[in-house]
Amino acid sequence: MAQVYKKLEIDVNKEVTSIITAVQNDTKSRYLDVILLDGSTPINLTGHEVRIYGKKADGTEFYNDGVITNATAGRCQFELTSQALVLAQDLEVQIILFKNNVEVLSTQPFKIHIVKSLISAGAVESSNEYGALVVLYQNLYEAHDLMTTMVQNIGVPGEIAEQLTIDTMWDAWEYLCNYVSQDLTTLLQNAINNNSVDGVVQRLGNSADAGGTVTAGTVMGKLNSIIEGKKYKSFKKVTVSLPADATNFILLSVSGAGEFYGVWTTCKILRVSVDGGTAMGAAGSTSTYAFSPYIVNGLVGRTTSAGGPDLIPPMPFKDSLIITADAQSTSYGAIIVYALYE
Repeated sequence: MAQVYKKLEIDVNKEVTSIITAVQNDTKSRYLDVILLDGSTPINLTGHEVRIYGKKADGTEFYNDGVITNATAGRCQFELTSQALVLAQDLEVQIILFKNNVEVLSTQPFKIHIVKSLISAGAVESSNEYGALVVLYQNLYEAHDLMTTMVQNIGVPGEIAEQLTIDTMWDAWEYLCNYVSQDLTTLLQNAINNNSVDGVVQRLGNSADAGGTVTAGTVMGKLNSIIEGKKYKSFKKVTVSLPADATNFILLSVSGAGEFYGVWTTCKILRVSVDGGTAMGAAGSTSTYAFSPYIVNGLVGRTTSAGGPDLIPPMPFKDSLIITADAQSTSYGAIIVYALYE
């Protein structure tokens, strides 16, 4: 169908001086293509509705919706319906902006000159036309129908809700949120504190627990004890020559984790350092340090020039083991026994 668009730029603050003409009884063919301005700035129509109101020469009216075609450019279109063009006389119209069905802005009234058609249209009579109100009524009807369906699906408060003074869905949500965040949390905590769940948690223990035995300790402590006991030890025995004139001579230096069991040698001073600290040291006269035959229940025996064995336990180390000694007047060797964890 052929359609004609009359392009207009309308400043809402000024009188419309453009000459607008249309032909009587044209149907679905005459449109106003309007750009609404505030001075030279387009009016942003985002979130708005546009309508056109007209008053004909016989006093009847029309009131119809328009279409926003470019909101940010302030552009919209309006159909000049057959009722708007029914009389071959000047038609006074006004464009109105709405937001949420509330009028917010109107243009100044302007006229459309309607030229008489040579074709008889006697059957067409002038009457009021309220297309915008029909659409609004239809929207209200659909909204009412939707609300009726929602009420039927949601229902009404029952006996328990009435006792709790719950009238709306929001009241119900508020009650549930408060129950979950406060009442239910308190009940769960009381349940944990007052029954066997708390005892189970205590018996499980945590990953740092130690000292677990067959009859004592937490589950994690027992597991850690098993893991620790299953470390594989690589036993080592080394022989080192100790120069006669050595001072603070390094007999052994190893890194890693393991255990030191003992050393057999004759020297002036023997120092055993584990993980950067001195674990055993002697100063003064010549001493003999032995790991055999003075091993009693896993303890290392040490003899000195003064007397019998002085028992010390195997020395565990995590990072390093360093053994140093000062030599006597004659060269002597040193035998060292230790183990590293693999």
